[in-house]
Amino acid sequence: MRPASSEAGSADADGRELDLDVRGLRCDNCAASVEKTLRAVEGIDQARVSYALEQAWVRFDPAHIGTEAILSVIAEAGYEAHPRQAAGVDEDEARAVLAESEARDAARRRLRMVEGLVLSAAIMLLGMGPAIIGLPEFPGRMWIVCALTAIVQFHVGLEFYAGAARAARQRATNMDTLVALGSSVAFFYSATVLALDLDRALFPVYFESAAMIITLVMIGKFLEARGKREAGGAVRALLAQQPDWARVERDGETIELHVGDVQVGELIVVHPGEKIPVDGRVDSGESRVDEAMLTGESLPVAKHTGDLLFAGTMNQHGVLRFIALAVGEATALAGIVRLVREAQTTRAEIQGRVDRVAAVFVPTMIAVATLAGLVWWSVGSAHFFPAVHPVATGLLFAASTLLISCPCAMGLATPLALIAGTGVGARRGLLIKSARALEGTGDLSAIVLDKTGTLTLGRPRVVEVACAPGTSNEMLVRIAGGVERESEHPLARAIVAHAEELGIEPAEVAGLEAVPGRGVLGRVEGRDIRIGNRRSMEESGVELTSLADAARRASERGDTSVFVAIGDRAVGLFAIGDRPDPTAKITLERLRSLGLDITMLTGDEEASARAIARELDLPEASVIAGVLPGDKAAFIEALQARGEHVAMVGDGINDAPALATADIGIAIGSGTDVAIEAADVVLVGPDLSAVADAVVLSRRTLRTIRQNLFWAFGYNVAAVPLAAGLLVPIAGPGARLVPGIAALAMALSSLFVVSNSARLRRFDPSS
Repeated sequence: MRPASSEAGSADADGRELDLDVRGLRCDNCAASVEKTLRAVEGIDQARVSYALEQAWVRFDPAHIGTEAILSVIAEAGYEAHPRQAAGVDEDEARAVLAESEARDAARRRLRMVEGLVLSAAIMLLGMGPAIIGLPEFPGRMWIVCALTAIVQFHVGLEFYAGAARAARQRATNMDTLVALGSSVAFFYSATVLALDLDRALFPVYFESAAMIITLVMIGKFLEARGKREAGGAVRALLAQQPDWARVERDGETIELHVGDVQVGELIVVHPGEKIPVDGRVDSGESRVDEAMLTGESLPVAKHTGDLLFAGTMNQHGVLRFIALAVGEATALAGIVRLVREAQTTRAEIQGRVDRVAAVFVPTMIAVATLAGLVWWSVGSAHFFPAVHPVATGLLFAASTLLISCPCAMGLATPLALIAGTGVGARRGLLIKSARALEGTGDLSAIVLDKTGTLTLGRPRVVEVACAPGTSNEMLVRIAGGVERESEHPLARAIVAHAEELGIEPAEVAGLEAVPGRGVLGRVEGRDIRIGNRRSMEESGVELTSLADAARRASERGDTSVFVAIGDRAVGLFAIGDRPDPTAKITLERLRSLGLDITMLTGDEEASARAIARELDLPEASVIAGVLPGDKAAFIEALQARGEHVAMVGDGINDAPALATADIGIAIGSGTDVAIEAADVVLVGPDLSAVADAVVLSRRTLRTIRQNLFWAFGYNVAAVPLAAGLLVPIAGPGARLVPGIAALAMALSSLFVVSNSARLRRFDPSS
């Protein structure tokens, strides 16, 4: 997984990154060739090129090479590249330019396809009309057929010759090589027969096949391109949610600005029915906001003063005034788009094996076609086609073998399914960061879940305060509120919120130190204060006897006890309650039905953890309590040592080591940045059932990839021997394939992969 970059050419510790749109890629071999060329250039550290997306990503050292030089390298390889967002170019303008370019390309393909169809129909009518429908003969009929075929060959099919030439300059081969060779063999052989006026019975001509080869492959490429555009529709749909204008209050006036001109800290006004233009925090007003496009949450979310708003979501009812917190590429929407794009350009592990096969596929097919042609010319023709000249027979089988082999289907099998799967996830608030993450999520056998904020709502509140003799409630709340004030832990926030509710001013604290899993230390008015769970207190030698009854009551309720000590003396306890997430129970049932072994892993004491587990119908044997953050990672390593493929689901800083250790880390989107950065999958919304959705979606995507690969390889394994004539000795001369039928089969092979991947876009993982 590459680091997220805020824009094309963004700087990071290792260099700069560049996101490019690459035009002219004809098949996966082309993408592999460009990638190999880029990686060989001094100053380029990493490069990835996606044929399915027609995009490239490059990490480079600006001290050795610049953006223009990288573009020149790609241009010299025969392809056109443009930064996804060039410096000084408005992002909307860049998208509009790209859309216009794609529209022109689609229109050109459509025109060539129609030209090919019309001309091929005329060629078939003139060439085969006398024999089939009794069309009268007339002088020069076959020369007209030859001329029309030449137009199809070198005008409609020009891009195949150009693609083959580009590959040849890189000392490589691709799909265009096969099409150009196969159609050229059929055309030039037929033109030679016509020019030398050879006996047509002995030397049949294949003008119709030559024209149909180009036309059918052109139709296939047109439909394939449309399928690729539709597969990437999830990103375009997300980008379309971003409004162009924002209503900003400046100097007492409300003005409309382009969202690119909005500054952090400005006051934005949004009326009912309008989209939120940038991320921010509500300053005044109340409303409900539809966040479905971002989080997958079906119901509108109530918004009040202090609540967060996200760009692209829809304000439904009231007028909201909010302070802009993030604009442009810093918004949550932009981050999601970036993650989805990154995921779609990564390569699945299985794709590596496919790439190794594809690298030698075309040269192998050329060799097989040559061998088939030679065998039929030298041996087979006299036995099975005595009425046809051996040269004609050999060329027929050579051309058919070249044209039926289909590297495109193999190249598209994995990336198109990956693009569709990650797109479905993005629409449902599921961000799968890479192809590796998708593969890993589909292969899980065990899942470990944190309790607080994952299986529970993550909105704990103080339900009881118990004081040791000699300690007042006000003093306890004041001390604890001061020590916990800077912490992001949910339990700490509950204590601070309790102090605010009581109107108690938190104490001033010095020497604050947070020890993961062991609580917080600080000094208040010269006294050492320690706040933590039972285990941390006992390990520090703090006596808890005076608070035993209160701790027992908390455990029986399923609440968490947070102890406060001054020096080595316990002075009080906060019983903090948190209810199970409403979706947790059904999520665990779904995960169980998917065959996953489930464990709750928490730092809370055992009694409170088991109380929550009982509400979720989770067996006691599946509850591991009192675990330190480092021990969470060790527990996962122990599962992995047993051969389990493990996912960890969490939301906090304490979960980050375990998330990083697990085969797949799944972070709740409302969690900390550290947890989200460590995760492979991020749940943007609050619905825990998305964890099960992620597993179901990943398994379905992997199944689609396997179906595609089975078809792509199975097709070539079956079709190539058929085209080479291996069945003719068994089934007779009727078992041969003419080049036109071979080209049709090749086009249909790619279309199967495209359409099978397209089905995934309609898949609902929750059904």
